[in-house]
Amino acid sequence: MCREIEGRRQCGQIRKIIDFEKSRMLKNRTIAVSCHGYLVEDVSVLNAYCEMDQTKNACESGCINYGKKWSCPPYSRRFTDISGHYRKAVLLVFRTKMEYYSDVKNKYTALKAANVTLKSLIEKCARMIEKQENGYALLSGSCRLCKKCSCRSKQKCRKPDAMRYSMEATMLNVEKICSGLAGIKLQWYQNGTLPEYTSTVSMVLLNDEVKPEELADKVYHMI
Repeated sequence: MCREIEGRRQCGQIRKIIDFEKSRMLKNRTIAVSCHGYLVEDVSVLNAYCEMDQTKNACESGCINYGKKWSCPPYSRRFTDISGHYRKAVLLVFRTKMEYYSDVKNKYTALKAANVTLKSLIEKCARMIEKQENGYALLSGSCRLCKKCSCRSKQKCRKPDAMRYSMEATMLNVEKICSGLAGIKLQWYQNGTLPEYTSTVSMVLLNDEVKPEELADKVYHMI
C-alpha cells in the first residue's frame, strides 16, 4: 500500500493543493489554523481505506450517536456506494495547536473548544467547495443541522438534501487516509494528556476539473 501511494504521488495523482497557516480571531483568543488540502485524481484509491467491520464496530462501541442520527451508522451509506458517482476527491485537514487553549483549566474542555472551532471552519469550506464544484461533501463528525435528530423519534430526516455523513460514517479509516495520503499523523487525547495539536478532516467528492490556486484562495478567505 505505501509503495502504491508513493507511486501515485510521484505521478501526480495525489498532490497537495492547499498549504497555509492563518490567524483566526475568536471571542476570547486568537489561534493559528493550519490548512492542508490534497487533490486525489482517482477516487478509487480511497476504496482501500474502506474498512466495514472495524469502523462499524468502533462506531457502535465508542460513539453515543450510533443508531440515533440519520447521518450515523447503521443508517449511513457506504463510501463505495457514494464514490461510484465521482472521479476525484479533495481531502481537507485543518489543525491547530493546543497551546492556544492553555488557559482552559479542564483539558478535555479545551480540546472540545478547539474542535468545535475547527469543525465549523472545515464544514464551511467543504460545503463551499461542494456547491461551487458540484460535488458531495463528507464532513467532520455527525450532522448538526437539527437540535435533535428526528431519528430518535423514528421520523424521516427533516433536511435530507442538506444532511451529510462524516467520512467515518461511510466506513472510511480517516487516520489511515491522513497518514497514507497526506503524511499527517492524527493525535488524540489520551490518559488525561492533551495532544500537541488537534485536527479535523473532511472530503469533497468531485467530477469537474479543479483549479488548485483558485480553490486555495477561496479557502484562505473563508478562514
